Amino acid sequence: MLETLVFTLLCCLIQTHGYSELTDEIKNSSSLLDISDPDSKNTAVFRQLLNQETIIRMSLVKNVHTLSKDMLDLKKSMETLETSQQKTDVEVAALKKEVEELKRENQRLALENKLYEETFNATMENFTKVDEYIRQVVEHLEEKREDFETNTSAVLTDLKIEVRYLSVTLLDLNKHYLEIDKRISDNIQEKYEQLSLTLNTSVEDLTNDIMAANNTMVKSVSDLKDSQSSIENSITMNINKTLEDLGLEVKQTQYKQLQLSSTVSSLEVFRMNLTNNIYGKPKNVGFSASVTSPNSSWNRGTLVFSTVITNEGNGYNPSNGIFTAPVDGTYVFFVNVQSYYRKTIYAAIVLNGATKVKTMAHNNYNDAGPNMVVLNIKKGDAVWVRYSSGQGYYSSGSITTFSGFLI
Repeated sequence: MLETLVFTLLCCLIQTHGYSELTDEIKNSSSLLDISDPDSKNTAVFRQLLNQETIIRMSLVKNVHTLSKDMLDLKKSMETLETSQQKTDVEVAALKKEVEELKRENQRLALENKLYEETFNATMENFTKVDEYIRQVVEHLEEKREDFETNTSAVLTDLKIEVRYLSVTLLDLNKHYLEIDKRISDNIQEKYEQLSLTLNTSVEDLTNDIMAANNTMVKSVSDLKDSQSSIENSITMNINKTLEDLGLEVKQTQYKQLQLSSTVSSLEVFRMNLTNNIYGKPKNVGFSASVTSPNSSWNRGTLVFSTVITNEGNGYNPSNGIFTAPVDGTYVFFVNVQSYYRKTIYAAIVLNGATKVKTMAHNNYNDAGPNMVVLNIKKGDAVWVRYSSGQGYYSSGSITTFSGFLI
């Protein structure tokens, strides 16, 4: 192919022999010499031909060099093109491989997309079912809530009625306690008078017995002295025995006197203790107190009922909410803690820090939490209402209260 191209170029150059680069692209078709002689004319023509051949040969050489250089450049370009073609082929092969991989990836993604669509459709169906189920549950819960509110209102009404009945019962119990206390006081006074009368009678009888015993003893001593004088001379041998018998009788009489004195002392001590117990014990011990205002955030410590309604015996301290027993006995304590709106509160009646009973007011529109306990306590024992759990309490017109009394 390269030889064919060179031959074609040479032919083109030969056909253009009239072209001269030395004459500035001007064709010289005739000689500059005007020779009329035929030989001279032929010589001139031959010279001219040689000159033109030389010029043509030089041009051809120059063109051949230029063509060789162009051929080298073309060869280099062809090599570059071949290298580029190889690279292009490699890249095309790589691209074809990537296209195949992309096709496979596209197929895989299409399959996954189909699976995802199926999963999505199933999920949407499940969501629809769940939404329907939630709607049904909400409707059911709403019905339950309405029923609960209705039932709670009824229960609250019943509890309020029960609290009223309990309040009436406590009032009757307090009235009965006052009657019993009055009756006990009257009975104690009557028993004390009877006991005092009996004690005075017993003391008088004991005094008479002592005086009679002393008279008897004096008479016996006189009789013994007379007997001793009468039989001193006649019964000398039995005098020691008689003196021993006389000494024994004196000792027995002294022992009886000591027993009577001890009995009188014991009766006097009993009378003094009975008097101290009767007049040292308060006739009435009882209290009732309430909180002054509601508190929505109470959640610790002792519930202080600062408003005192009754405080017989001064056992209740409104500054710290603690009742301290002034005497030994059996006490009745009652507490009612009202919940604050929809909150729940748990409280407890405690004795010296130990929980005895608890009360609960649930989260249902100011629910009531009453409870009562009967405790046997000693003088100086402390009873109060302590927080258990929940939060807040409500009070309006002495609803949240704490009471106790001695029975």
